[in-house]
Amino acid sequence: MAGVGRDEQLEPFGRIRLDRIYGDWASGHHLNPRLLASELAATLATCALPNQPIQTMHASVFSKGRSDRTIPVTFDALAAYFDSASTGQQALTIATSSGPVPAASVLIWRKWIERLVDEATERAEYAAGIAQPANDSGTLALVINGSAAASHELPLPRLSGSAPAILKAHQAQLRREGEKSASEQLDEAQAGREKAEQELVKLSAQLEITAAQNQHLMDELELQRRELSEERRARLEAEDENIRMEEQFEQVMGLAEFMNQDNQLSPPDGRLIVECWCDVTQNGATAPGIGWSTIVTRWFKARGVTLPAIKVKLFVIALAGSDRKKGGAIARSGNKG
Repeated sequence: MAGVGRDEQLEPFGRIRLDRIYGDWASGHHLNPRLLASELAATLATCALPNQPIQTMHASVFSKGRSDRTIPVTFDALAAYFDSASTGQQALTIATSSGPVPAASVLIWRKWIERLVDEATERAEYAAGIAQPANDSGTLALVINGSAAASHELPLPRLSGSAPAILKAHQAQLRREGEKSASEQLDEAQAGREKAEQELVKLSAQLEITAAQNQHLMDELELQRRELSEERRARLEAEDENIRMEEQFEQVMGLAEFMNQDNQLSPPDGRLIVECWCDVTQNGATAPGIGWSTIVTRWFKARGVTLPAIKVKLFVIALAGSDRKKGGAIARSGNKG
C-alpha cells in the first residue's frame, strides 16, 4: 500500500490508520477498491471465529498516542468495516465492545494487513479467471433446403377395367407388400435394438472415463489445497514471529532513547532509576537481598550523593512499587520483553 502522507509520520512505526487503507488502494492497487474491499472482508471472515479479538500487535485502538488494550478489535468488526466500504460507503467508525470507535483511531500493522490484502487479491483474480465466459462462438444451425423430408407415395392412378396393364401393376405392388413377413419385421426391430444397446455401452464407457478424470482432478485439487494450507500456516507463524521481534525492537529503541543523555526528553532521574536497577540486579538476573530504601541510599552514597528522604521514597516507589514480589515498575517492564 503505497503513499505515506504527512499525517502518517505521527503514527507508530510500521502501522497505518484504518481510514487510510481504502484510499491507498485507489492510487496504488490495480484492482477496483470496492472489489478488493469485498474480497478482504470475505478473507477476514474465514480467519477466525466470530467476535474473536485480533492480536493487539496487528490491530488496536490508539488514544493520546498509546494503545488502549481494553478495547479489542474483532475480526468480524473489521470484516464488516471493509464490507461497508465494498458498497462505496466507507464507514467513519468501527464497532467495538465499548461502542463505535473512529476508524482514524484504529492502527493496523502494515505487514499483517498487506498479507491479507495479497490473499484477497489472489481470490479476486482467481474468481475473475473462472468467471470468464466459455467459447461462445454461436450455435450451429442445421438448415435443410428444399421440400419437407416426409415421403409420400405417388397416388395410384384410378384403375379402370379398360386398363389391364395398370391393373396388373397395382396387383403386383399389393403382392410385394404382403410378402414382407412378420420375421422380417422382427429382424429389423432386433437390429435396431442391438444398435441402440451398442450406443448405450459406448456412452456408458465414455461416462466412466469422464468420471474417473474428474475424480483424479478433484484429488489433485484437494492435495494442492492441503499443501497450500500448510504452507500458509507456516508463513503466517513466521510472519507473526517477525512482527513480535520488530515490536520488541521498538521497545528496545524506545528504552535506548530514554537513556540517551543527548535526548532533551530523557529524564535524568529516570536514567538514574534504570541505572540503579541494572546495577543492583545485574540487569535483572538476581533479586536484591535487602530493602530498596537501603539499596538506593547506599547506591547513591557510593557515588558521593546524599539524596533527600522524599527523593529516596520516589526512587523506591519506582523500583519496588506496591507489589514487592514482582520487583516494581522497572522489573515488570523488563519482564515484558
